[in-house]
Amino acid sequence: MMNPVFLRRSQKIILPPAGTLTKRLPADRSVLAALLKNIESLGYTFSAQLTLAAESLNQEQMVTLYETILPVLQKILGAHVQHRPMYPNFPDEVMEASEVELYLNAVLHYTHGLLPNTEVKKRPLSLDHKKLKVIDLGTEQQFTQMMRSLAGANGSLSDEDKADLATALTYIPDIDDILPDEIPYKENAAWIASVLLTQKRASTERLSRYFRTATDVLRLAAGLSGLDTSLYWAKRIPQLTQPFQNIYNMNQGMNVQVTPDQQTAPVYHFRKFKRAERRFLLGLLEKTSQPLEDMVLYRELWKRLGEILHPGEMRNQYPHAFEAFTRLRREKHIPTFRSEVEQGLYHRDAAVIARLASRPGELARRLDLLLRSQPQAAEEILNSFNSVISQIAVPLLLQLMAHFKHRNEHRDYRVFFPKGNMGKAVAIYNHLPSLNTAWSAEIVQQIEKELRTRFADRPALGRVYIDPVLAKVPVPFSQRSASQSLRPLPRGSRVAMPSGETVRLFCWWTNLRTGEKNQRRVDVDLSLVLMDEDWNPVETLAFYNLKESYGVHSGDITDAGKEGASEFIDLHIQAVREATKARYAMMQVACFTGQAFAELPECFAGFMMRTYSQTGKIYDPRTVETRFDLTVEAQQAVPLALDLEKREMIWMDAVLKNRSFAITAEQNMSGMQLLGHAFADLHKTTLIELFTLHGESRGTLVDSIEEADTVFAMEEGITPYHTDVILSEYL
Repeated sequence: MMNPVFLRRSQKIILPPAGTLTKRLPADRSVLAALLKNIESLGYTFSAQLTLAAESLNQEQMVTLYETILPVLQKILGAHVQHRPMYPNFPDEVMEASEVELYLNAVLHYTHGLLPNTEVKKRPLSLDHKKLKVIDLGTEQQFTQMMRSLAGANGSLSDEDKADLATALTYIPDIDDILPDEIPYKENAAWIASVLLTQKRASTERLSRYFRTATDVLRLAAGLSGLDTSLYWAKRIPQLTQPFQNIYNMNQGMNVQVTPDQQTAPVYHFRKFKRAERRFLLGLLEKTSQPLEDMVLYRELWKRLGEILHPGEMRNQYPHAFEAFTRLRREKHIPTFRSEVEQGLYHRDAAVIARLASRPGELARRLDLLLRSQPQAAEEILNSFNSVISQIAVPLLLQLMAHFKHRNEHRDYRVFFPKGNMGKAVAIYNHLPSLNTAWSAEIVQQIEKELRTRFADRPALGRVYIDPVLAKVPVPFSQRSASQSLRPLPRGSRVAMPSGETVRLFCWWTNLRTGEKNQRRVDVDLSLVLMDEDWNPVETLAFYNLKESYGVHSGDITDAGKEGASEFIDLHIQAVREATKARYAMMQVACFTGQAFAELPECFAGFMMRTYSQTGKIYDPRTVETRFDLTVEAQQAVPLALDLEKREMIWMDAVLKNRSFAITAEQNMSGMQLLGHAFADLHKTTLIELFTLHGESRGTLVDSIEEADTVFAMEEGITPYHTDVILSEYL
């Protein structure tokens, strides 16, 4: 179970130790040769060490290795399915067809569901030559350390990260090999604990150390109920709509208004807990300090949890928890630290500065607002910040550093990424007033000084090389809603496109497999929007405009059937630059039949770089640069844009809001433009800034890879794709 995860994440495989190999028939070397030949067609090969080790396997073990590696590589490259475009001899067939032919084919297709009756021509062999990726020999210790890094990540995990970590938590014999002493990111701690408790692989005593606040306990209750421990959904909970009925309710017979949306509200509810689980949750709550203050933040959610935990039944064992639930129900207005701070900020009360300093994280988050609202107290504010800076978490300091570095630069938009599986990027006009540049500079200087001090206490890195291209890759603070991808990157990353003349976009999907037959049809549309320097639309390649002199669409398939369907778009970079004023090309994938991508059994997309678009297979996995699953709770996704001038991919992993039946790229052009502007104005802490702080504090920076002991680069050493290492060891 470990090898598929290890291969996908690190391009490594664990083989049985030589001492455990049985004396059955040695493997026929032709099996190994066949395996290497097959994976070569996917763009991979074995290292010399792995090849030699594999030769020692017996026949049964070799077959197991074959059956493990090939499906994993096919899946991550999108080669595990058949790709059948509407025009099977794409792209030539579409480019050579007249407008009359294309129109008549469209009429027959949309009216009668008929596809072009074309004989598939034999295509010339591929002339594209790509450097093979090397699969190496790994160890169980390396795999376990990778999983331990994931568990100790100081940032949210993606769904793929969680699935991989769940595999490790299930199958690694000793969970103490995976669990760190501290899990700094609390939603991760709650999720990990819920997995282990559900599988009965850890005691409550072992896990109690990870829960210190009431919100930590609420996250755990959510995780045990199969709910997202980030609690992004909590604000969707409507107010209580009926009196509580159990005999331990603290205010029986409470009158509550019934809201009109009671029946249509999304269902988010806690499951019924066993008595031992209730004792555990109430016991954790009992040990927290000032639980009521945190409980007020999620008042409605705590009311529902209280109905299940029955705190009145155990009031003698957990009196503080019982009192918190009682006050939460009976008292309408409960004074808290946050409410006092809000009042102080509103009235511009100087006393709020000292109040915030008692909670360093809150002071850090309100620092800009404090300086704007009370400029006369700037010296006191900055002194307070400097006095507590050592107590502020590294991720927050890094985000503050980026904010104040770029504070007075001209930006049209401010961009935020809300919690949840929406892939949503919220862009608002930037109305922030200017701030004294000296204040911003002092804050940045103090943060850098503090981070260098902290990092200097970590193990030495020796001579450090940092690839300059990492200046275009943000630090992966949050991977919560990141799409599962061949090469996962943080939103806003800019990565150089490889050599090649033609970009080939692709998407594949399948119909629903359950429900009424007449409601299983799924129609996914692939579009490419060309935009100029200022993100104004130039032209669109889509099902309603199949070809231009510089690009071509493979045709609109409106029913994926049982076997699935594909759409492709080819864009010739030099030709489009010569023929138009386009600088950017934005990819849009939309579900025309109205289902959210999260509802589909499978849907993925990506792009290849092709030098000779007419040669080789239409879908050549060796040329796939990125492949990602579309699983967001939305009907329209904008995964990426291409900067055709700089030959860079801009990773967006965003969605567009639906507007009735306006589902095509052309009908959502304003949303596409807004996304383009938003990502152009995005300023986040980059990996080169983070690694430079580490390199200067823990070693000596050098100018070449050859002389380095520690390498930070796109393809060597610690890369942006090692999110587990970055989140656990560098944040």
